[in-house]
Amino acid sequence: MPTMLTLRLVQPIAAVSLSGPLPAPSARRDLPEVPSAGPESESQKAQLVQLCRTINGMVASLDRLHQETLARNRTEIARLAVEIARKILMDKAGKGEYDIQAIVEEALKRAPTRQKIVVRLNPEDLAQCQRWQQENPDGAFAGLELAADWSIGRGECLVETPKGIVKAFIEEHLEHISEALQKAQ
Repeated sequence: MPTMLTLRLVQPIAAVSLSGPLPAPSARRDLPEVPSAGPESESQKAQLVQLCRTINGMVASLDRLHQETLARNRTEIARLAVEIARKILMDKAGKGEYDIQAIVEEALKRAPTRQKIVVRLNPEDLAQCQRWQQENPDGAFAGLELAADWSIGRGECLVETPKGIVKAFIEEHLEHISEALQKAQ
């Protein structure tokens, strides 16, 4: 015996029309005869209305399932995107494929003051920044104290000012990206 399938539609079905020719009478034994008038016609209309309600219900259920699946997958996609970015950035940092000057300059833009600034860098990045500072005495690094700090990763920096600290860490940037992706949902 076939099982009954239930559909919930988002909107009710307004009309139903059959297109194409009906099969020959011998081929449509399972189709009821549709009289043009009378009490049987009212019964068939009631059955059709019930069928339409069932289909509307099925559509609503499918739509709800679709929305739930999308919501779950968006979160998973966002998590995977951040994890992929983490692997790529860590690989590039490990190979030294980044512009430490641009990273420091961006962190300096977020510094609350330009007085008594100490920029802590990974010792492997320090030499490049010191060279840039000497070659451009009036540049963005003018007047900065540059300090080596092994706790800072390559391609990262920590800007200390009397009014606050600015962290330019890969993990913190990834966390901000993750939060933004979560809010966008």
